[in-house]
Amino acid sequence: MANQENMQDSLSQDIHLLGDILGRVIRRQAGIEVFELEERIRALAKARRVDEDLDLDKRLAEVVDGLSIEQAELIARAFAAYFELVNLAEEQHRVRVLRQREREAHPRPLRESIPAAIDTLYQLGVDEYEMSRLLERLHVELVFTAHPTQAHRRTILSKLRRIAAALSDLETRDLLPAEREELVAQITSEVTALWVTNRSRTAKPTVTDEVRTGLYYFDTTIWEVLPQIYAATAQALRRRYPSLKMPERFLTFGSWVGGDRDGNPNVTAAITAETLRLHRGLALERHRRAARRLDRSLSISSDLVDIDPDLLETLENAAVDSPHVAFLQERYPSEPYRLWAASLGADLAEASAGDMVARLKGQANPPLNIRSMSDLRAPLEAMDRTLRELGMADLAATDLARLRTQAEVFGVHVGRLDLRQLSDFNTAVLDELLRKLDLHPAFGNLDGPGRLAVLTELLTQPVPDLDSLTELSAAATETLTLFEILKRAVDFYGTELFGPYIVSMTHGPEDILAPLLLAYWHGLALQPDSGVEGMAFAPLFETRDDLQNAPLTMAALFAHPSYQRHLERLQNEQTIMIGYSDSNKDAGYLTANWELYQAQEALAECCQASRITLTLFHGRGGTIARGGGPANRAILAQPPGSVNGRIRITEQGEVIDERYGDPAVARRHLEQVVHAVLVSSVPEHYGAQTQPAEEWRAAMDELSAASYRAYRELIYETPELLIYWDQATPLNEISQMSIGSRPARRSAQATFDSLRAIPWGFSWMQSRHVLPGWYGVGHALAAYATTPERLRTLREMYGEWPFFRVVIDNAQLSLAKADMGIAGLYADLVAQEDVRHQIFGVINGAFDQAVSEILRVSDQQALLDNEPVLQRSVKQRNPYVDPLNFVQVNLLRRYRALPDQNSDEAQMLLQAIFLTINGIASGLKNTG
Repeated sequence: MANQENMQDSLSQDIHLLGDILGRVIRRQAGIEVFELEERIRALAKARRVDEDLDLDKRLAEVVDGLSIEQAELIARAFAAYFELVNLAEEQHRVRVLRQREREAHPRPLRESIPAAIDTLYQLGVDEYEMSRLLERLHVELVFTAHPTQAHRRTILSKLRRIAAALSDLETRDLLPAEREELVAQITSEVTALWVTNRSRTAKPTVTDEVRTGLYYFDTTIWEVLPQIYAATAQALRRRYPSLKMPERFLTFGSWVGGDRDGNPNVTAAITAETLRLHRGLALERHRRAARRLDRSLSISSDLVDIDPDLLETLENAAVDSPHVAFLQERYPSEPYRLWAASLGADLAEASAGDMVARLKGQANPPLNIRSMSDLRAPLEAMDRTLRELGMADLAATDLARLRTQAEVFGVHVGRLDLRQLSDFNTAVLDELLRKLDLHPAFGNLDGPGRLAVLTELLTQPVPDLDSLTELSAAATETLTLFEILKRAVDFYGTELFGPYIVSMTHGPEDILAPLLLAYWHGLALQPDSGVEGMAFAPLFETRDDLQNAPLTMAALFAHPSYQRHLERLQNEQTIMIGYSDSNKDAGYLTANWELYQAQEALAECCQASRITLTLFHGRGGTIARGGGPANRAILAQPPGSVNGRIRITEQGEVIDERYGDPAVARRHLEQVVHAVLVSSVPEHYGAQTQPAEEWRAAMDELSAASYRAYRELIYETPELLIYWDQATPLNEISQMSIGSRPARRSAQATFDSLRAIPWGFSWMQSRHVLPGWYGVGHALAAYATTPERLRTLREMYGEWPFFRVVIDNAQLSLAKADMGIAGLYADLVAQEDVRHQIFGVINGAFDQAVSEILRVSDQQALLDNEPVLQRSVKQRNPYVDPLNFVQVNLLRRYRALPDQNSDEAQMLLQAIFLTINGIASGLKNTG
């Protein structure tokens, strides 16, 4: 208890330190008057939370209404900066708590770590045979995406990282007084720079900007964290299962950034080629630097150690094209390992300097010694083996071991690049190509079975002459160019560059066979003279109907003769993606979660029946509505048998910085993910997972039906809802922010269906309705729990079924971040009084019902009573988020009232609105 109090004091001290520094910066940069105004607004916001006095709301609104545009901008900047700094303090506190817990647990493993998972399996009685089978199939892949929910510029993120590093040094280093003063001065300097730096980008980031932002986290944290995780896993296995071999590449990374072209015309074939170059360049340069460290440290002399003569002869004959290698050969002739490492470094430098983009575009290029992962791993493994044979395992176990792990995990391309395209796009392109090739006059007009029949036939026919095609549309030309680049990439660098080709909005088997045909035509699949496939394909099931039909779609694919041959060459491994965002937008929070759960069960059974190894790919976002929340709990809540040692999960937007900005936090997150996968993959007879009772399933069916009816009635069957949403949220202003290269809509049509799920969630979050994360839950619980017996059933489900508990707990977190008092301010922006009262009345009533019913089912007095740390954090943040909402509402009203929204005044207001959006996102620790 004392330790907890001490650590809480440390958090308070960090917040006070950063708050005091920010206060000094505001006084110096903006003036005493602005500082006092900010303090007055803050005091009123805190008071209204304590007293719940409507007069305080009026007083706060009056103060905000009296602000000039310049003052409003400064106030918004002050609160936005405050939350950025508080988030750093909380991150530092999390690291502090983790370190303390690890100390207290030692020599036992830390809870929810990989060693803890291995211990759990051992204690359950999992024997070495079953453990070895689990390890053989173990593969966790985290996939970065560039969904536009990261409202912060990379410039801002870099400054915040430097402040975080200084904050860590203040605690972990043994500082002299002068050194402490220097660090405080450094933080003050960074906070000052933060204050005078634009939060909003002046232009939308390009796709390659987004690629570089994603790679930033590999370079700064992930690259060094992964070897630590592999080492901890190896040690835990040696302790509990000493005869088992460490699994290779069980934790890896992928990316969509630069490959996701679904509705994003900015992702072209040329951009994909450049993305591959950037991925490869980072990996080669990191490996080259590591090889340079080896050529400095492996100074083993053949004069002192009896080294194999064959090895010496091999090294003497090594290429000396590199001046550095030639220098070392002359200066250190008796230090063969140094020369070996230097020669490897020279090969890496040559590969790094190679013109990959030109090669992918078909231009001649010189050969390279390092093209694929195996070219890098071979010399490193030989070094390791010979060192151990010489009795120098200690030398092999440090820098060389780290480099071997990095080579094994990241290869020479950092992570696999996924490709994604919308099913309708592929259909339209094939419609054009088949027409011009005289293979079918109207492919695009056929229904699903009709397209399936045409594709089935074409996959058995010779490849047509694609060079004869002329006067193609931009879409068709771009598609053919992409597949040509993919073919060259696979031919020269191997298949390890790419993850699956994902087909968004997959409705039937024909949507997967369409890109398979394009791959066949380009020599990437189903080639009779090759037993290797250059590409794999993954359906993405997103809507309620598609999730329900997913097993039928996959069964049809598995029975399809061409697809069967394709899968056989991929060792019968199939990735299937399920979408959380669009399913929520389509069916509502509760129904989407239940449909996703049932789809996973059915897909696992379908794959098992066809003897296909399944990897479920979870398209999770940052918010609760989009599958967010603690990753460990989410995985443990998956249906028994659906994980089975393999999982892919997207890491999106602001979540990437939250999880990978700090090395200690990154390691903890990754360990929790792998822990959950291991525990979820224990064979059923060990009883590690809860099988839902039939009564619970029946209850979920009823809950889902009731929730679906309530959600669809409001969202899809009440026309006034769209009017309300458009005016009572900053949706249109968010769409003008330069936070991503991807348009807000999949198509040019301004319809609700074409709108992506991210701005849908983002706008409701900003206005504190947080509607996608809870709406329909209260209706469903109230409709079901009409008797004491039925309420007992729900409480039993909450207490014993991880899936149901996670669904309810995530909903209560959404409700805790929502605020109907603040949402009412946004409702006042709706011009039509009848629409305002109708829609807000429905939402407000549903909110009260959801809170009441969740408390009844979870047997709590207040939201998040079962998560006191999270509850305290939300309560402490809310009074500081509220002023930003008041300011945002005021700015929105003024901006929308202007006759010319391109005027200078309008642009000033818009920039201030963007600041409030950044601040609210930081305060709630969520965007879309």
